Amino acid sequence: MLYYAQRKSIKNGEPVFNNRTGTRKEMLRQYFLYCASAATNEAENDYDFIDFGTIEHGHLKIESFNQEEPEPEEPAPETEE
Repeated sequence: MLYYAQRKSIKNGEPVFNNRTGTRKEMLRQYFLYCASAATNEAENDYDFIDFGTIEHGHLKIESFNQEEPEPEEPAPETEE
């Protein structure tokens, strides 16, 4: 099987892709390197999507980083009847 690791980023509104293929060990290591880099966000990306899997069967692990956190919804005020 052919394994891959991908990092898809958005920086200043522009997409940036980084794809690698290799053995399971190599690509699993690369996946975690991509995750570590995205977690610290030294590249100041707006969004990062990290993916590890096989060409034949698709995704095995997925993580995303640096997206806007959704604002918690305010509870609706209770009305007295």
